[in-house]
Amino acid sequence: MDLIHKPFTTKDLGGPWAILVGNFDGFHLGHQTLARRLLAQREHFGAKAALLTFEPHPKQVLQPEVPFYQIYPDQAKWRFMEEAGLDACLIAPFTHRFASLSPAEFLSRLFSYLTIKKILVGYDFNFGKGRSGSAEVMAAECEARGVEFEELGPIKEDGVTVSSTMIRRLLFEGDFDGAARFLGRPWAIEGRIEQGHQKGRELGFPTINLPSSILLPLKTGVYVAEVMIEGVCYKGVCNVGYKPTFEGEGLITEAFIFDFNQDAYGKWAQVFPKAFLRPEAKFESLNQLQGQIAKDVEKARVYWGL
Repeated sequence: MDLIHKPFTTKDLGGPWAILVGNFDGFHLGHQTLARRLLAQREHFGAKAALLTFEPHPKQVLQPEVPFYQIYPDQAKWRFMEEAGLDACLIAPFTHRFASLSPAEFLSRLFSYLTIKKILVGYDFNFGKGRSGSAEVMAAECEARGVEFEELGPIKEDGVTVSSTMIRRLLFEGDFDGAARFLGRPWAIEGRIEQGHQKGRELGFPTINLPSSILLPLKTGVYVAEVMIEGVCYKGVCNVGYKPTFEGEGLITEAFIFDFNQDAYGKWAQVFPKAFLRPEAKFESLNQLQGQIAKDVEKARVYWGL
């Protein structure tokens, strides 16, 4: 899949294209249904199938004072899109100037940006300044230009509409099975393992360390976890947080893997939280921290039946 980073002022990125338009955080079951619908029509239109999205997420630009919890980092989202079979992901910068475009200006630029045969959007789609442009407005413009337009209704799972907001709530609540049902896959924290300060090793619990580039939709604290390193799965326990005992600065996931004694630095890892054990806490001494980690590990071993 091609990743095409181009400003919305770019003139004609070629095509023809059949496109999905939206933010697609999580690339969940609803997004996947849209992608399958588009891909099924790709040959009919003689077009390449692409997703048009915006970076950063509009909420991060329009409400910078409100923390935005992203379900996955962009690299993971793009991987899911590629696995779905999309030909390209078109990424336009989202700025205050972009946000001020009227619906008419947005549409004018969209049709200068791409040669389009088909546009497909989800049920909650809006565009233009203050989200004042509706699917009906876009449909009318598409009809005038001879472009097919389709709005797909809500996708439901167990009678509940699939949405990124719902998935974030489930993750914050620690309902990882529920989140997986809506995502179509187990949710994971992922990244390349970096060398830390060896504090865990000094305490007798060496960890793998995954610094986070996004605000995770997760309560800080300790979790029973499954860890996958380059395709091999292990059981363990993880802490997601800011290492307050050591006055850490950035959000990081540290995972202690049971019966693991390998050099994993630089390897790709996924940490799958399974059950919440306790909130993150600052301890008065390293002995207190060490004792609590031992209790966390014992609880996780009981969870796994080890």
